[in-house]
Formats: sequence, C-alpha cells, structure tokens
Amino acid sequence: MRPARRRALALTSVVCANVMAVVDYNVVSVAIPKLLRAYPGSTLAGLSWTITAYTVVFAAVLLPAGGTADRLGPKRIFLTGLAVFTAGSAACALAPGPLGLVLARMLQAVGGGAVVALSISVGLSEFPGRAGHAFGLLGVVGGVAGASGPALGSALMAVGGWRWIFLVNLPIGALALACGALGIPPGERKGRGLPDLAGTALLAGGVALLVLGLTQGPAWGWTDPRTAASALAGCALTALGVRRSLRHPRPAADFTLLRAGPTAAGNGAMALMSVTQFAVALCVMLFLTERWEYSALAAGFALTPGPLASAVAAWRAGPLVRRAGPRAVAVSGALVAAAGWCWLAAAGARGDGRSYPLVLLPALVAGKAGTSVTGVAVQALAMSEVPPARFGSGSALIMLARSAGAAVGIGGLAAVLHTPSAGAFDAAWAAMSAAMLAAAVLAVATRPRRSRRGGRGGPGGENGRGEGEDGPSETPPDGRRPRPSKEPRAPSRRSR
Repeated sequence: MRPARRRALALTSVVCANVMAVVDYNVVSVAIPKLLRAYPGSTLAGLSWTITAYTVVFAAVLLPAGGTADRLGPKRIFLTGLAVFTAGSAACALAPGPLGLVLARMLQAVGGGAVVALSISVGLSEFPGRAGHAFGLLGVVGGVAGASGPALGSALMAVGGWRWIFLVNLPIGALALACGALGIPPGERKGRGLPDLAGTALLAGGVALLVLGLTQGPAWGWTDPRTAASALAGCALTALGVRRSLRHPRPAADFTLLRAGPTAAGNGAMALMSVTQFAVALCVMLFLTERWEYSALAAGFALTPGPLASAVAAWRAGPLVRRAGPRAVAVSGALVAAAGWCWLAAAGARGDGRSYPLVLLPALVAGKAGTSVTGVAVQALAMSEVPPARFGSGSALIMLARSAGAAVGIGGLAAVLHTPSAGAFDAAWAAMSAAMLAAAVLAVATRPRRSRRGGRGGPGGENGRGEGEDGPSETPPDGRRPRPSKEPRAPSRRSR
C-alpha cells in the first residue's frame, strides 16, 4: 500500500474515533428530557449518572491505556478501544432501563478513554517531526465535534428518537475499525506481559474517585462527607499508584516522564487551560439566559462564533508551532485568551449594556481562539521530551491533565455561579483569565533545550525541516534529531 494512502486511512480512523468519543462525551445531556419520558419513574438525579459515570470511567482509563499501549503497541490498544466503544454504543441503544443505560455508558467510556488517550500517539506517528500539525488536526476535530454534538443529538432525536444518538456510532465505528486495521502501522512491542495490574487498579480507582468528588461536588455540596471521602480516598489511592509505578519494572504509567521540565510544564499548562476551556461554554450560556434573558435557541446561535474561531485557530496553530516553537505560541495564545475574558469582566464592571457585537462577540472570539492555540502549543510542549517508545504514556498524561482541568473548571463554575448575579459572572470571567495567565507563566518558565545548531527546540526544529512525509523517522515530536555518531572518517586520497 502506498504511504500516502496508508496515512489517509490511519488519519480517517483517528478522526472518526475522536468525533464519536467527543460527541458522546456530552450528547446525552441533550437527551435527558427524552429519557425521563422514555423511562417512567426515573429521576433527573438518577439519569445524570449517565453523564457522571461516563466522565469518571473515561478519566480512570486514560493512564492504564497509555501504559499498556507502550508495552503492547498502540495499534492493538487503539483498535480494542474502538471495538469496545462501538459495542458500548450498541448496548446503550438497547438499554431496557436507566441502570442498563448507565452500565452501557461505562462500557462506552472504557473504549472512549483508550481511543482518546492513544489518538495523540497515533497522530504523532503520522506526522513525524511535525507535532503541531498533529495537535492542530486533533484540535480542529475536537472543536467541531464538541460544538456540533448538541445540535447533532437534537437532530437525531427529532428524526428517530433518543436511541439513534447511539446507533449512529455503529457504522462510524465499523468504518474507523476497518481504516485503522489497514492504515495504522503495527508498531513494536516494547515489552512482554501486561503492565502492573495492582498499580493499574490503584491509579484507575484513585483517578475515578477524584473525578467523582469534583463532578458531584456541586450536587452533593462541597462540605458533604461524600465529597470529602471521595477526594481523600482518591488522593490516597492515586499517591499509592504513582509510588508503585515509580518502583515497578512494568509500571502502570510512566511518571518518570514528568521529570523533564517541558513535559511537566506542558501538562500543568494543559490542566490550567482546560479549567477555562470546558467551563466557558456553560458560563456563556448561563450568562446569556440568566443575565441577558436570551432564549436557549438564541443563546445557542450566539455561541456559534466561538467554536468556529476555535476550529480555525487550531488549524493555523500547527504551522505557527512549527515556525516559532511551542513555548512562544503557548504564551501568545494564553495572553489573547486572558484578554478576551478580561474584556468581559471589565465590561461588567463598567456597567456596559447588552451589546452582543461590542461586549460578548469580541471576548468570545478572542477567548476561544486563544485557548485553542494554547491547547495545540502546550500539547506539543508536553510531548517535546517524550521518546517515541513512550508516546502512549505521554499522551495519556496530557489527556488526564485535560480531564482534571475540565472537572475542576465545571465544578468551580457551579460553586461560583450558585447565585448567578452580575458579581458572580465577573468573578468567573476573572478566574478564567487568571487560569490562562497561569498557563502562560508555566510556558514562560520552561527552558527549551537548544539544538546542535544553537536554535531552540520545537516541532520541526528552528528551520522547520523534518522527515519526508512518506519516509520513516526517528525524530521526536519536537522535531530535534539525534546527533550523528562520531565514527572515524575514511582517509582521503590526498592523505594517503
């Protein structure tokens, strides 16, 4: 098979898998009213577990999936995750009651976590030396899928009922499996046997309890014993899992990657950026409906420029990262996003009227575009010191940081906007700006290694040259090449 055709099949598989996983992450929220009518006797609190359970299991699977892929090969785990997600979608469509739907959603989340954790690894293997392009593509896919998820879910339910939001995954999943089986290279097995099962259980359980406490904190109450017990138990189990992984010969996750400054800073910046990225849509929607008294439909249309700006910015961020380096792009994007949310906070302080084109639109475009650019850059920064043999663990750490930031952002927003007053919204905008500024500080504090020629490291190197598109490459994701071995040269004819 020609390299270009194989790459097209591999990227088609990654794109289809990400669209399914991202859309199903939040599409069920649109179906809750239909589910209440479909299952007489069910409650909103009970059905909300279709969302909570998916979020908790999704986050818990990320690290074990990455560690397993590093040992058994990313293709095997990626395709297994796709198959599990597709089977979980069928189980959701056939669920006879609320409990069955929650259990099927948990099965879906197992596959979705594995797919999303390894999408970065598979994407980087198709863009050797061009990490910005890989992250830009995934950013565009995630932005478009996240923005269209609610509308797509509503359209499917209008045509065929709520079960169709899951049935539509079956042909897409089959297509992704076929393309992945043909297009994704097998890769090398980095070891024998599975990763440490006890460490895997500790990490999965710890992350699940932490995310459970964060997501349920607004509903249970932040001072409720259940919230505190989840948080404390989650911290304890996660700490034990990290400690065991650092000592075990077959660790569940490779936390030694965080010893590299760019990896640690990139993951920290990803968590901070995600606090804003995942809270902003809900915050803007509440702002429009509660403060400006928009209808839900009008608010949805008013939000549209944000995801569009995010998708365009993610696509253009790849070449920017390649030319300027991830550090400079991350700082610039974070400052633009912080300025956008500061504009909203300042407008509220000035008492500006309900002027969408003058108040909200500039903030929405700048904030979403800047956040999207920052996301592409900090992922490239986080992977810049990760060797190809450990792409699985590196990408899983990024996605875990993203999930943690999302949980903190949404939980914190619920606490701040408990009473949706003007002051509460101003505090929310200010907190989003502070999170983006903190992400910029982390990126500034990172000192990139310098290449042999004295240029800064970054995707594709300073001059932007990497491997050919169709040729194999050992170039790490930051584009730096290994130094050639110093072998003695053959004597020239003159020296003889």
